Amino acid sequence: MKKLILSIILASTAILGVNAQKADYDPVNAPYGHGQDSVKCVMNLSLMSTAAKAENYKDAVKSWEAVYKNCPASSKNIYIYGPRIFKSLFAETTDVAKKKEYLDLVMEIYDKRMHYYGNEDSKGTILARKAYDYQEMIGDDVDHKVVYDLLGEAIEDMKSDMSPSDAYGHYMISSLMLFLQDRSFKDQYISDYFRILGYMEEAIEKVRANNDIANADYITAVKANVESAFVNSGAGDCETLQEYYLAKYKGNETNEEFLSKAVGALSQIGCTESEFYFDLSESLHKLTPTAGSAIGLASRSLRNKDYQLAMKYYEEAAQLENDAEKAGGYMMTLSRILFSQKRYSQARQAAYDALKFAPNNGDPYILIAQMYASSAQGVFSESEKRGLVFSAAVDKLLRARAIDSSVSSEANKLIGQYSNYYMDKEDAFMMGLKEGESVFVPGWIGETTTVRTK
Repeated sequence: MKKLILSIILASTAILGVNAQKADYDPVNAPYGHGQDSVKCVMNLSLMSTAAKAENYKDAVKSWEAVYKNCPASSKNIYIYGPRIFKSLFAETTDVAKKKEYLDLVMEIYDKRMHYYGNEDSKGTILARKAYDYQEMIGDDVDHKVVYDLLGEAIEDMKSDMSPSDAYGHYMISSLMLFLQDRSFKDQYISDYFRILGYMEEAIEKVRANNDIANADYITAVKANVESAFVNSGAGDCETLQEYYLAKYKGNETNEEFLSKAVGALSQIGCTESEFYFDLSESLHKLTPTAGSAIGLASRSLRNKDYQLAMKYYEEAAQLENDAEKAGGYMMTLSRILFSQKRYSQARQAAYDALKFAPNNGDPYILIAQMYASSAQGVFSESEKRGLVFSAAVDKLLRARAIDSSVSSEANKLIGQYSNYYMDKEDAFMMGLKEGESVFVPGWIGETTTVRTK
């Protein structure tokens, strides 16, 4: 018993010795201390850095403790090497009490770093590193609420400027784990999801504006994982989200922020066919027309078979959309709808409009080629000339393949099919047409193509 009490006293003395600070220490005007103290500080900083750089962490402890106690504002290296030293000692010991001591000390080091170097490093960055080291040290016994609180404070400090950017993902994992442990946390998890999604979207825009493509791609990948986890969590099904937003809808009919989040959330997981979604979209569109609200109203118009109104909203959505790829996608959807109604001229124009947003996308040309092939029978009065329509279709397929290698396989497949319908050489000869010469295709197509024969 005496030995146990003595060990506790010694341990307490060691901790107090590390935490104590000289009463006359002036971190601003004399960060190294005064006189002989400053000489010792410089010497111990050198010893600490040399040992820590060599990953000789046991030898670094004594000099680290000296500078941490006596001149804590003298060098940021104290707070860079400190966690490394005590994480190493934590990993090597099996003593539960020692492990807790090292964990608590690492957590304290980050707090001291914010105190002395908060003007150099963002609070959010330091808190994120603190959370990461906590997770690393505690392992499977991690308290997700601790991580959630640390990263929540970190992200709210930096929002869309969060660095390291993977903190968004770690935060949402902790939020998800809290939801899985306690289903009453669902509303908070949903709220966290859309708030963090907004920060990530802003972050991606910022780094892209700075031409930092690698970082933009990385945050996009983190965002995709967060979205996937949300969709598969059980909190993000259509029924749950509709109930969540429907309960908040009354009193928020003219709240633009609420309506935008609700429309975006339901659209994100494909809940775009309910009357509630259409009501949200209509309310939002009246306040501030957006691409999302326009698409919602286009969907309602399609369901009601009001194709003219659907066209109007699809075109409006494309004009309002900031993402060129999405805008092109809206016009392609419109083109396919018009194609299905055999409104070929309008369908082709919509496909060409899609190219204005994404000029290197081969899909619009492939769709136009399919329109040509579909209408081949009625373009010429002489049935033998329908092969010229297929030739015009192949022109579009060749164009698609030239600008977009990702559609080469589909383009080649259709070229192989359509070449079976070229004019017979004999028919071409009888009609005064020669292989390789240009010929005008009349009707709604109204283009010149090259005579190809089989």
